[in-house]
Amino acid sequence: MSRALDQETAASLKKGNPLAAYQAIANVLTSTYDGLLELEILGKSHFFEDGQYVLQDGCAAGISKLGLVQAFMVARQYLKDHLDGVKSRPADEILATTAVILLFDPEFLTAANTRKRLIQAQISSCGDARSRLDKEKRFLDSLLTSRLHRHTKSPTLWSHRRWLMSMFASSNLPTDVLGDLRDIVFVAGERHPRNYYAWCHARFLMGLDKNVNFPEVLAAVRAWCFQHHTDTSGWSFLYFLLNTKDGSNVGVGVSTFTQVLNLVSSLRLANESVWVFLRTLAASRLVGDEQSSQLRAVQSAVLETVRTPADQAVLRAAVDWCETYRQHGSTHAAGV
Repeated sequence: MSRALDQETAASLKKGNPLAAYQAIANVLTSTYDGLLELEILGKSHFFEDGQYVLQDGCAAGISKLGLVQAFMVARQYLKDHLDGVKSRPADEILATTAVILLFDPEFLTAANTRKRLIQAQISSCGDARSRLDKEKRFLDSLLTSRLHRHTKSPTLWSHRRWLMSMFASSNLPTDVLGDLRDIVFVAGERHPRNYYAWCHARFLMGLDKNVNFPEVLAAVRAWCFQHHTDTSGWSFLYFLLNTKDGSNVGVGVSTFTQVLNLVSSLRLANESVWVFLRTLAASRLVGDEQSSQLRAVQSAVLETVRTPADQAVLRAAVDWCETYRQHGSTHAAGV
């Protein structure tokens, strides 16, 4: 949500009950429903009765924008008083406070770091790492996958998730890499196309579990790229997979190249994202001269169907680039 407030909203802040707004929104964020929350910030075009700050149906919750601003003001003061030693509050209450703050502002680093300290302290005192980490994962993944534009690409939230998954690993708790890719990274990538932070997290996840089922991951990522063929970040991750130990053999590279090239040929795709992927793969050690020739043939066929100069330039540049770097035998300096 934007932190900019129009004059009408600013004037409305003087009315209402900020404490009631805080309690209502905090209750939603700390609820114990199964599954992830589907959160959305609703503006003045949505009707809220007096004293109502949340519209909820199961795990789906619409939060009043005005109510969230009021709740944030309360939560920020609670956190400040707690950190300054003015008034100490229980850990669960501060977790609720920081949840409200991060819903309003996902880049509030102090709130994220406070949650880290509280979670570590709770695990040290009670030893129930699984329950505490699962609860944090549910809250965090709800923010990252909801229709909250700033949250899905938030470097602070993705960094917090990286820390969280490291906590799972250090506690010897199993992680579902493929599930996280499908349910979190893919969804965040759809919510915010070319989501650099989400796909960086995907790379991190691949290094977290050495026993991950690589063929299943490769198939899932390839399918996502086919459905979002203009998303360069997805293609970049697919190329990353092909260059890992499990993917770096000619058979896997050729199979992937052929499938992508068939998609491009059948749909006459000319977008830069897919052609950057193809040119890089064609110039790499993962495919042979036959695939490079196939790329030129498909490029010529697609070139006959496109009319815009920009698309034509993309196609020509892809083949020129491929020929240049294949001759030099290296694509690492200018890869996807």
